[in-house]
Amino acid sequence: MTPAFSNLNTIRNFSSREKISTSSKLYDPNVINYLHSLVKDIENKQQKQDLLSLLLNFYDIFDITKHNIARTPKSHVINTIPHSHPSSRSYPQPDKEEAMYKLIQEFLAADLISQSNSPYAAPAILVKKKYQSYRLVVDYKRLNAITIKDSSPLPNMEDTVSKLGKGFCYFSKLDLKSGFYQIPIDDNDKEKTASITPFGLYQFNVLPMGLRNSPPTFQKVMTDMLKSCHHLKQVFSALQSKSLVLNPPKCEIAVRQIDYLGHTITKDCIKPIRAKIDAILNIEEPRTLAQANRFLGSLGWYRKFLPKFADIAAQINAVTNLTKSNRRKFKWENPQSQAFRQLKQMLITEPLFLHYPVDDLPLILTIDASDIGIGGVLQQNVNGNMHNL
Repeated sequence: MTPAFSNLNTIRNFSSREKISTSSKLYDPNVINYLHSLVKDIENKQQKQDLLSLLLNFYDIFDITKHNIARTPKSHVINTIPHSHPSSRSYPQPDKEEAMYKLIQEFLAADLISQSNSPYAAPAILVKKKYQSYRLVVDYKRLNAITIKDSSPLPNMEDTVSKLGKGFCYFSKLDLKSGFYQIPIDDNDKEKTASITPFGLYQFNVLPMGLRNSPPTFQKVMTDMLKSCHHLKQVFSALQSKSLVLNPPKCEIAVRQIDYLGHTITKDCIKPIRAKIDAILNIEEPRTLAQANRFLGSLGWYRKFLPKFADIAAQINAVTNLTKSNRRKFKWENPQSQAFRQLKQMLITEPLFLHYPVDDLPLILTIDASDIGIGGVLQQNVNGNMHNL
């Protein structure tokens, strides 16, 4: 989970004269190095020192040498319909058994899991992450099928991105260390999270990934905790009060621009992350239905930057919107090939950015419609230049 904050005015709300809390504990040099790296791009020496003092004062929330389970008002509850206990066999992964055993021992030592005699059993596997490490993944498909859905809303990603800019000069992005694993599971529901491995049955003491309602539970914890926070010091205090820990290598503090939810955000505009565009440009022309859907899906985030996207993509949609019985009839022909090339060309030639609106200038809405779709563009005339918003 990576909440981003714009214009969190740390520097004016914290003085380096405030004392850094002291104790008998030793500070890990790796954590200290990470904290120094978070302020390395701040040019003003006094501001850099003020911010570093703030980070050091909240050393505990950056200390990734240990694992914390947060003190939240409510634990995650798994409400289910009447059911028989779903139970599965373990998935064989002989080439990863040694890595799984090591990870299980780490989880036991950190109190993330406990040995179990639960009637539930969901199969666990290891999935490789970057840098040769592994993630424990549990297939909760059968448990999720009997879990009552939590319909609490998640933030709208488009709204979140648009709110971050608009004249803010500095941005901060915070990433929780194994965020789900810091949220406790209700004692009565721990047995439902039991996972079966070649080394036995284990149940989670914390919120595992893959549960149907893990995202809304996590979001509610974040929303309740941060609803009255407007500055970094307040955010850090809120995290500290709940014993939540950040992941310093993935945090950014007081930077001029951030990459967030597929977009690069600056004080002037929002634009796609360059690496994401390059990845789309490297996609080969589809030959299967899955490849065609994957191409359209990769453009979904960025269609707002592409004029008449619906009209152009209609040729591809025509051969992908197939019923299950007709999926074998997929054909990629010249009209689809032309649309594919045109969409890629637009990623190179169109101005791929949107400005923030100027409050005291009128808005201009231009709309158009055809047999294929309906669309519009919101603009402002700023000093004789039309800005897309």
